[in-house]
Amino acid sequence: MKNRKSKESRPEEPEEQSDGSTPEEPPKKKKKKGKGRVILISVGAAFILLAGGGGGVYATQHSNPSFCNAICHTPMDPYVESFKEGTSVNPLQTELTAPISVTLHKESDQQLVCVTCHNDGLDVQLREGKNWITGDYVYPFADRVLKAGEPKLEGQWNGITFCLREGCHVEAESLEELKVVLADQHRNPHDSHNGTLDCTVCHQTHQQSVMWCTQCHADAVVPEGWLTYTEQQKQLKEAEAE
Repeated sequence: MKNRKSKESRPEEPEEQSDGSTPEEPPKKKKKKGKGRVILISVGAAFILLAGGGGGVYATQHSNPSFCNAICHTPMDPYVESFKEGTSVNPLQTELTAPISVTLHKESDQQLVCVTCHNDGLDVQLREGKNWITGDYVYPFADRVLKAGEPKLEGQWNGITFCLREGCHVEAESLEELKVVLADQHRNPHDSHNGTLDCTVCHQTHQQSVMWCTQCHADAVVPEGWLTYTEQQKQLKEAEAE
């Protein structure tokens, strides 16, 4: 048993070919070590310099929407233009009949800016900076999901606690108060028979919002400038065909 175990533990020798030689092993690929780490350290160092020596400048510029695409031109340009000009990031939505959500937030009493909602911590900013430098991102960006239910899910925003923060929507700062806002409507989307819907099922920020209820209820009230479910699906098919 001892000899058998020792024999099995030995690595197998390469089989001889017909000419008596042994086959050559393919050259091993060299792994690039530390590239991601070096980039992450570089991005981190840049943030530390900004936060340290130029902390005041960074704090001021970081709240300026133009800062968002000062460096990251390709992915951020459409969103900054959307904020400044009230245009949709959806190229199929060129004729808007009402202000989109980002404009309403910008022109509200609070005069909100990008970082009011996109208030990610330093760890997220470092990761996104690294992804941009390495090209490790998807463009156009996928829509952020504002989940309605509690608790906050990993990798997802929570719509109820995020959108109904104190001081933002004074007419409704809880789900129960939100149901009352449209209680006079025959079809109350905030009190759906399908349960609590994800906020982003209807509410979009940088493009036209969608009245999701119209996929079944033709009599559901569609706010000015919004799309019906059928119109949204038509746009999605046109986008896929391009």
